[in-house]
Amino acid sequence: MGYREEACDAVVQGLEGIGIEYFIHVPDSFGAPVIAHFEDKPGVRSFPVAREEEGVGIASGLAMTNKKAVLFYQDTALGNSIGALTTYAMAYHAPLLILAVRRGGFGEFNAANFHFSETAIDMVESMRIKAFVLDYRVPLDQWPGAITQAYDYCRMTSRPIVVFLNLKD
Repeated sequence: MGYREEACDAVVQGLEGIGIEYFIHVPDSFGAPVIAHFEDKPGVRSFPVAREEEGVGIASGLAMTNKKAVLFYQDTALGNSIGALTTYAMAYHAPLLILAVRRGGFGEFNAANFHFSETAIDMVESMRIKAFVLDYRVPLDQWPGAITQAYDYCRMTSRPIVVFLNLKD
């Protein structure tokens, strides 16, 4: 199983539409084309972080200083970043856009990811963080606009927003 190239392209288009300046990520095989694109893109500072909560802190700080930053990691990483999301990003009204690559569900090969991923959206929403899902139910041509709208929404509401992405075949 691998990634859907056309889904990765739609994510790139959405982020390019925003004009991001910072792309902070935890390495991920399904999102590898998106990561590679922004690591090679002039004008975008792209770098990996070792821990998800480190990414929340960096990306939130950048967002609160009006930098166009996005955090990109797997939805299973949300478990590691709950504390940083609720006690920092939410508490200090950080307009943070998080793109969470879905694990579990269709196309998943790792049984360890099913339990957490299947409840990740509910968990995020229970923390009063708005979640949007881009998967097979949303046509790919609508993904770039949805990502741009999610970014605008997080800026307007001064709070983190999580967009869940199904990039698997």
